[in-house]
Amino acid sequence: FSLSADAQKKWSLKDCVDTAMHYNITLNQSQLNNQTNKINLTQAKANVLPNLNLTDGQAYNYGRSLDPSTYQYTTQSFQTNLLSLNSSITVFSGLQNYNTIKQNQVSYDAGNFDVDKMKNDISLNIVVAYMQMLMAYEAIDISKSQVESTSTQVERTKKYVDAGKFSEGNLFQIQSQLASDKLSQINAENQLQMAKVNLMQLMNIPVTNDFEIERPQLGEMLSDNDSKSPEDVYKIAESNMPEVKSAELKVYASHFGYKVSQSAWMPKLTVGGSLKTNYSSARSLLTSHTDYNQQTIGYLQNNPSQLVTGFVPTNVIDKQKYPFSNQFKDNFGQVINVNLSVPIFNNYQAKAGIEKAKINMMNAKLNEQAVKNQLRKNIEQAYTDKLSAQKKLIAINEQVKAEDRSYHDMEKKYLLGVSNATDFLMEKNNYNRALLSLVQAKYDFIFKTKLLDFYMGKPLTL
Repeated sequence: FSLSADAQKKWSLKDCVDTAMHYNITLNQSQLNNQTNKINLTQAKANVLPNLNLTDGQAYNYGRSLDPSTYQYTTQSFQTNLLSLNSSITVFSGLQNYNTIKQNQVSYDAGNFDVDKMKNDISLNIVVAYMQMLMAYEAIDISKSQVESTSTQVERTKKYVDAGKFSEGNLFQIQSQLASDKLSQINAENQLQMAKVNLMQLMNIPVTNDFEIERPQLGEMLSDNDSKSPEDVYKIAESNMPEVKSAELKVYASHFGYKVSQSAWMPKLTVGGSLKTNYSSARSLLTSHTDYNQQTIGYLQNNPSQLVTGFVPTNVIDKQKYPFSNQFKDNFGQVINVNLSVPIFNNYQAKAGIEKAKINMMNAKLNEQAVKNQLRKNIEQAYTDKLSAQKKLIAINEQVKAEDRSYHDMEKKYLLGVSNATDFLMEKNNYNRALLSLVQAKYDFIFKTKLLDFYMGKPLTL
């Protein structure tokens, strides 16, 4: 949104609502928080997949140490390197992963409905502020009309005073009324400015003096052709309102949470495997061969001077450096393991978790009922307010018609000199108050009608 450009245009109700949602920090935070639920859902789905980890460790050993390649102790300094590739998968865990996925999926869906609920609240607040501006505009129109009418009466009264038909006191009274009407116009303009500030602040945009809105033609609204009972409206709202859907889904999520807690009592079976090898600088490559050396093997007739010699075999071991690559190849091994964990006693942790999950389920059900009860009360109140506003609007409309006839009749009498200025101004003020009351009653009835339409799933438009 370009504020410098938008400030020169007239804002529609849709523009105001879209801008308010775009800049509303609480709404954006709620959307970001629900992204966390989506991440939790993605992680829960990934938990059913096998993991895969590569580990490589280099160690420097001094003094008496255990050589991991030979599993023998040695006192020489040496280096070792252990490389392994490991993987494991959970075969069974009491359906914990399955229920966790379901719980996170439902929680994410409920979060989306919470965001929708917040959007509805923002829309309603914008509609109220928008209609306050429209009402302020009409109040200004009425006050301007009254100023123009009173100014005309001042000019006429001056002529009558100059002609000697009216006393000068009548002129003073009319001039006083003109000042009062001008003050009413200023007050109406101030009310409009306050309504502008309120709307712009709800939209979270900087306050500007040239902010203007569109003024749709609302027309006369004295009856409702699509009237439904509060019970009918509630049935529709119960299936449409996001707060109800969110509360229902949270009850659903609490059931899966209970099943997840129950899995703590179930055995857990995992299957894993690894590929591993190692290297040690302390290891040497040993080879052997046989040498035949001529040696004295005895005496002839036990005469030491008569030596008997022969070739005697000797086993000779050659010690060479064991290359890194050869060790990694020669020490390569595979492991497959199956692990079964059966819970027997865990300090009542599983039992406590299950009891907490039961409480969460009960709280979720109570919250669902509370949301539905509040929605029903809101609809009943809105329906009652609409009927009252409609009756008030009809009565004030009749009052305005009567005051209009009475005012114009008194105006004629005043111009003919039959009535004094006091009676004329009193009637004029009564007529002016009736017009302002009609404006307030009209917008009150329109909003109450739109509110019931909103509960029935109709868009908030003017």
